[in-house]
Amino acid sequence: MAQTGSESVTIIDVAQLAGVSKSTAARALAGYGSVSGKARQAVEAAADALGYQANALARSMITGKTTTIGVVIPDISNPYFANAVRGISTAAREAGYDVLLSSTEGELGLERRAISVLAGKRADGVIVAPVSTEDTAHLEELEAKGIAVTLLDRPALKVTSASYVAVDHAGASAVAVQHLLDLGHRDIGIVTEATALLPDQIHPEAASSLRPAAARLLGYAMALRGAGIRYDPALVASSSYSRHSAGDAVRYLLQSKPSITALYCTDAEMSAGAFAALQDMGIDCPGHLSLIGFDDQDWATLVRPKLTVVEQPSYQLGRTAFKELTASMLTPNERRRNRILGGRLVVRESTARSRSA
Repeated sequence: MAQTGSESVTIIDVAQLAGVSKSTAARALAGYGSVSGKARQAVEAAADALGYQANALARSMITGKTTTIGVVIPDISNPYFANAVRGISTAAREAGYDVLLSSTEGELGLERRAISVLAGKRADGVIVAPVSTEDTAHLEELEAKGIAVTLLDRPALKVTSASYVAVDHAGASAVAVQHLLDLGHRDIGIVTEATALLPDQIHPEAASSLRPAAARLLGYAMALRGAGIRYDPALVASSSYSRHSAGDAVRYLLQSKPSITALYCTDAEMSAGAFAALQDMGIDCPGHLSLIGFDDQDWATLVRPKLTVVEQPSYQLGRTAFKELTASMLTPNERRRNRILGGRLVVRESTARSRSA
């Protein structure tokens, strides 16, 4: 049977070549309903011979599924999210799903638009790192439409049926600070995005309801408390998410608190800003001041000294998020769970015993 191209091949052509009815051919190609093994093999062979391409929209109208998921993240240029997306994409491909990706640049309006587009395209589920933990009506509407939702890295308590997959930010942060405490450091500064947080008034069990920056500041306070050290707000340098701002915060902190012997930065961008500031100030690291960062990136092993970090399992986080999403799609009425992954301390050259220990 000669055809001018795959676009002109219809399900009727496949059925005729396979010697089955149109409905049997449709069921065999869409993977639903009852089809004998012999008929399925004949249909698949005919489709391959003719170069048939299924009409995804038509198939979705029959099965109610599009085998696509949406992924909405704040910043695709951020290596942490890029690696998580790689984990999602790999797991999705293995399961036969396509991925529609949107980067919101941290803007709530762009997130709402992305969610609306994905709902219009009838995505089977959405993995989202929400811009806001409170303004989530658009995510709640997905639930009402029967579209499964999994929250990545950031909680949203109003989206009640969504799974939440994240790193144990407070616990991983405590690991970083404990490493410095074990080296004899007691005056430990922290550079963080978190503001207006009183860690002593927050119970550790509440960490999963906090945004990552706040949870990491809580972990810092928890580690100090465990060592019998009072949390001192004067050791907390608040910074916006930029290397320049982090550098300024470090310079101000070290000038105002010269007793500091160690510095903890709560993400890779701030670690880079802090590292540059120490070099500009001529401060010997780790001889005069130890530096530890949160999240591992390529540059951390290219600089000297190589940076000690707490590594986040971002790739595995993505795979876990997809696993939870598919579980939600299969059992939509079952209340989902939190999946919290641990961080790992990677000791390199930028931390050493305190000069006063």
